[in-house]
Amino acid sequence: MERIVFDEMGMHICFRVNDDKTVELTDFSAVSGSQELRPIPPFIFGYRDVHGLISVQIDGESSNGMNAYKHNAGSENGKLLYQSHSVFPCSDGKLLEMILETPKGLRVRYFMRFYEGIRMVRTWGTLENTGTEPIGVQYVTSFYYEGVCKNGQKLCFDKAEFLVPRSNWNNEAQWHTIDATDAGLSRMGVAGHGLYGTSNNRFHYGNAGSWSTCEYMPMGMIRDPETGEMLFFEIDHSGSWEIEIGSSMDTTMYLALMGPNDEHQWWKCLKPGESFTTVPAAIGVLIGDESDAVREMTRYRRRICRPVPESERTALIFNDYMNCLLGDLTEENERKCIDEAARLGCEYYCMDAGWYDAGFWWDSIGEWKESPERFPNGLKALYEYARSKGLKMGMWLEIENMGIACKLAQTLPDDWFFCRHGKRVINNKRYVLDFRNPDVRNYCRSVVDRLIRDYGCTYFKVDYNVTTGIGSDLHSDSFGDAMLEHYRALYDWYRDIFRTYPDLIIETCGSGGQRMDYGMLQLFSLQSISDQTDYLYHSFIAANVASALTPEQAGTWVYPYEDDREHVIYNVVNGLLLRPYCSGKPWILSPENWALYREGMEVYKSIRSRTCRMTPFFPLGFTTFKSPVLAYGLRDENGAYLSVFAPYTDHAEIPLDHVPEFTDVRVLYPDQAACDFTIRDGILHVQLPQAGCARTFELRRKKGTK
Repeated sequence: MERIVFDEMGMHICFRVNDDKTVELTDFSAVSGSQELRPIPPFIFGYRDVHGLISVQIDGESSNGMNAYKHNAGSENGKLLYQSHSVFPCSDGKLLEMILETPKGLRVRYFMRFYEGIRMVRTWGTLENTGTEPIGVQYVTSFYYEGVCKNGQKLCFDKAEFLVPRSNWNNEAQWHTIDATDAGLSRMGVAGHGLYGTSNNRFHYGNAGSWSTCEYMPMGMIRDPETGEMLFFEIDHSGSWEIEIGSSMDTTMYLALMGPNDEHQWWKCLKPGESFTTVPAAIGVLIGDESDAVREMTRYRRRICRPVPESERTALIFNDYMNCLLGDLTEENERKCIDEAARLGCEYYCMDAGWYDAGFWWDSIGEWKESPERFPNGLKALYEYARSKGLKMGMWLEIENMGIACKLAQTLPDDWFFCRHGKRVINNKRYVLDFRNPDVRNYCRSVVDRLIRDYGCTYFKVDYNVTTGIGSDLHSDSFGDAMLEHYRALYDWYRDIFRTYPDLIIETCGSGGQRMDYGMLQLFSLQSISDQTDYLYHSFIAANVASALTPEQAGTWVYPYEDDREHVIYNVVNGLLLRPYCSGKPWILSPENWALYREGMEVYKSIRSRTCRMTPFFPLGFTTFKSPVLAYGLRDENGAYLSVFAPYTDHAEIPLDHVPEFTDVRVLYPDQAACDFTIRDGILHVQLPQAGCARTFELRRKKGTK
């Protein structure tokens, strides 16, 4: 028996090569003196309970025991035998590669990427057919670990808590906690064996289709209240994915992270010499709480993101849609908005939906040519006007689909689109383009090139208001495989655009936050986090959303639409510690309230060089739509900023456990705060003028202290 051990950034990671050459990840822990999993037991009920390093099920082979719908008992788990491992240095960490192989010619190259200064690793696997016969793969995990909450005295099923991030249109990033028993996971006795049995139950959530965050975000956390250990993880993919937690033959609990699998109608045929690589997953562990976990996830996300200048990471943008023009684009309306954006100090201006059609535009998109009815002097003249005001110009695109009324769509072959059962997929009067087709990629690239060349466009808001469903049955092994190949082709298409236009800013939207994942966000500068139109409800999203993406990528609407002081302040606070996304009706505001709006944007510009390097914290934990008070902050070694929202009350009490050394507090915004506050016993007490108020504070170290 051999152990391969890594002690990195407080993470203790142990791989065990058993005497029979099977390999297991036996420890992924932050607990000192962590308990290693027991060796593989003798045969029970005719099979051995081999956890395996990666769970793989192939055609023509039996699952490894009773598993129901679980993905922990792949046929190859106990057949993949250790061949070798290597550790390669990287500029910012190192890479483990471990090679496993079955006697029948399935080779697995397992990768674990370590990052210097980050308590998180990225894992993926590559399957290779080295044999002479095709291999049909039903599922394969990106990460598999048997040993969740194994430390301490209590059994894992009696204490584990799962933090699950629900997300849907206008209600993104809403976390809830469920314990293992309520999730349907519990120990079972096996009479006469002195063992615990396995439950066929599992706790799982995921996505099937092209909206990765339609119901859940592809991430989660598992807390061990006994040891204080927190396991946290995400799947960096925009299509189908699954997170699964379940039990095995003994007293252990497993975590499996994977992309598309058999439940998403995914199947892959590997012919001799072919290979398949899983979607990447990322996992970390520490002693701490949600804020500590999100700190490490933020560092990891920043590390994997496409490098861009700070001016692009933090640029202030005005978009003319939300609570503003709402698609009623005319030259007159646009000039009015452009004037306001310039006065507010914005740096980019984005024309949203409707610039390409005279009337109802929903089902006619696809050719992306300006509407002469809306812009009688031409769109180029409007762009020049904006540039004369010091604004860089951008526009809305929904480049990945075409409306059923688009004349071009009627002339194109079916293999340009997702198809099932001989028909094009139609979702809400749209056809969905299939980026596996090189003609699709070439056409869409010609659109982008033309808009940049003809108008000088420097910013695209890429929306995605429809979903493909499970995939396509054209030119692929399975529906799910077509979906996966489509997204990989789409990522490559965007990478090629950035190679040509490295200064181009692209925002990913996906109907608000429906593709808020790091398949997309490792490429793009920001994400529109929600289409929520009510500023109070929007704060429930803003207070949590830095759990899902870095603060500087969280495009958060600041859209005052009432001429009221506290209304304007609350709107600004929603976005101040994220990425303010300006809109609304600034022209209806009184001079005093307009000045409040402008003040907020100036505050953002004064702190953004710092906030884009700070990490989030959540003094009240993750809040919900039932919470009377919300709080979200950013911290570094020199201090913190803290936004406090009180949608339903006029007072707030915020514990400062995450920033105990910084006890000198002032109101950062607005300058004339009109609120009382004090710190007593480590709690910030805030008295506000009324219910429905918000303020942003700065916390600094008291003078004279180190």
